[in-house]
Amino acid sequence: MTGVRSPGASPPEQAEADVVVIGAGLAGLAAATELEAAGRRVQVVEALGRVGGRTASHHRYGQALDAGGGYVGVRHVRVRELAGRFGLVLTPTAAPGANLFDLGAGPVRSDARRPAFNALAVGDALDRLDDLAAGVPPVDPGAAADAAGLDRLTVAAWARREFAHPDARLLIDLLVRQMLAADPAEVGMLHLLFYLASGGGVHYLTAFSGGAQQDRFAGGAHQLAERMAAALARPVRLGSPVTDLHAEHPASGDTRMARGAIRIVGPQLTIRCARVVVAVPPGPAGRIRLRLPGVRRPPGPTRTRGATVKLHVIYARPFWADAGLSGWVTAGAGPLRYVVDDSAGRDGLGVLVGFVTGPDARVFGGLSRAARRAAVLDRLAHWFGPAARQPLALLEWDWQAEPTVEGCYAAVPEPGWWTAAGPPWPAAGRATSGAPGGPVFWAGTERCAEFYGHLEGAVRSGQEAARRLLAADRVGR
Repeated sequence: MTGVRSPGASPPEQAEADVVVIGAGLAGLAAATELEAAGRRVQVVEALGRVGGRTASHHRYGQALDAGGGYVGVRHVRVRELAGRFGLVLTPTAAPGANLFDLGAGPVRSDARRPAFNALAVGDALDRLDDLAAGVPPVDPGAAADAAGLDRLTVAAWARREFAHPDARLLIDLLVRQMLAADPAEVGMLHLLFYLASGGGVHYLTAFSGGAQQDRFAGGAHQLAERMAAALARPVRLGSPVTDLHAEHPASGDTRMARGAIRIVGPQLTIRCARVVVAVPPGPAGRIRLRLPGVRRPPGPTRTRGATVKLHVIYARPFWADAGLSGWVTAGAGPLRYVVDDSAGRDGLGVLVGFVTGPDARVFGGLSRAARRAAVLDRLAHWFGPAARQPLALLEWDWQAEPTVEGCYAAVPEPGWWTAAGPPWPAAGRATSGAPGGPVFWAGTERCAEFYGHLEGAVRSGQEAARRLLAADRVGR
C-alpha cells in the first residue's frame, strides 16, 4: 500500500515539515488532506502499524468486516463527501424480518404488530429524552439549564427517579449500553443529553434505515483512511509514537520555519515543524508531554467508562431468515446484549455482528478464548437454534486492548466532568486553549460538538482543526 512508511523503516535523525499531524485516524487524515490542499508540507505520524484509528477490518472469506466504526448515517455529509471523492461505495444495512428481544423471560419476536415493550411507557421515555436534549447546546453543554445538577446525576439514578414503569427504565439502560458502551450508573445525565443533541436525537441515533446506521462501506470503513493516506504527498510514518513536543528556535538563516519552531520527539523520530495537529483520543493525547511555553492542553475526558468488544460470527448462509427473523437481537443481560445482521452484500454468507459493552466487556475480556467462544455461541443458540453453534468463524476485536484508544466507541467522562472542565473545543464565550492562534491544534471525534463519537465527528474535527490552523497562519502573516 502506498502512502505509508513501514514501522521498520529507519527514520532520518531530523526531518522537517510545515505541519506534523499526530494520529492517522480519520480526524488526522482529514486535517492532513485539507492542509496539503492549502499548500502545506504535512507529515502524519502514527503510533500503530496501520492507519485508520478506530476503523479497522477483519478479512475472511473474501469479505472485509468492520471491526471498529463503520456506520454512516444519512446526516453524515462530510464522510459521504469523502467517500465519493475517494471512490468508495456505501451499502444499506437494513435486514428484513422480525427482531428478537430477550428481556428475562426468553426470546420474544417483535415487529410492528407486536412491540416488545409497553408502547406508552417507552414512548414517554423517548420523548422525555429528546425534550431534555433539545435544551442542551452541543457547543457548550455547561450552558444548559441546571447543567451542574444534570452533570452530577447518573442516568441510572435519573431513570429510577422519573419512571415508575420497568419498561421505561429498562429501555434507558439498554440505550446507554448500546450508544455509549457504558453502564448507566457510570454516566452523567448531562453527557447522555449532550450525546443525543450532538448526534441528532435518540430516534435518529437508534435507527438503521433513515438513521445513523443507514449504510456501511462496501469493502470496509478502513478503506477511507487507507485511500486518504495514499493520496498524501508524504508517506504516513507508522509505528512512530510521539512522547514530547518541545519548543526549538530555528537554525540561523532557515526561513521555512516559523520562529519558535516545534520539535516532535518519539522513540523513533525527531521532526521539526511550525505547527502541530494532535488527532488522537484524549487519554493518549494526555500522555504526550507539552514543553511549549504558553501552550495549554485543552480539557478532555481522559478517564473513560466506555468499553467494547466487537464480534463477527460467520455462517455459510443467513439461516435465521428461514424463520422470518432479521438477525437483530436486544437482550437485557450480558455478556452479549446486541446482535445485528451484516449479511447484505456478503455473497450469500450469513454474518452476525455482536457487541459486548461496558462492565460486560471488562469481564468478557478477562475470560479465556474458549470461555468467550462458549458464552457467545450459547447465547446465539438460545436465540436462533442449534445451527448457531456451527459458525465458519468467530472473530473478536477487543478495543479495550488498543493502547491508542482505551476503549470505544468514544470517551465517556465521569459524572460532573462537563461542568468542571468545560467543552474540549473552542466555545463562544469561553477561553479555550484550542482556540485559533496555535501552534498546537487538537482534533478527534471527542473534540467535535457535532456527531461526537461518530466517524462524522472525527472528520469534522480534523477539517475544523485545519481551518483554524490556516486562519492562524493568515493572521500571523
